[in-house]
Amino acid sequence: MTFPAPLTGVVPPVCTPLTPEGEVDVGSLLRLVDHLVAGGVHGLFVLGTTSEAAFLTDRQRAQVVEAVAGHVGAGLPVLAGAVDMTT
Repeated sequence: MTFPAPLTGVVPPVCTPLTPEGEVDVGSLLRLVDHLVAGGVHGLFVLGTTSEAAFLTDRQRAQVVEAVAGHVGAGLPVLAGAVDMTT
């Protein structure tokens, strides 16, 4: 998908739900995505500084991006943050 330039509308940050064991709760994540999409958002921003992204492993970060992008398909922009707890 080609993003509109500039990207406009509502693009909310998406929190990353975790299981009690600290793994990504993919089912809860996709239910949250469905709720946001049903609300009419124009894109999704995963793994930003409002989520637990800085504390996830690279495998978990990839899991979040792949799950959300695969779930919404090409019809909705998915932006992924690239943050770390360094200076």
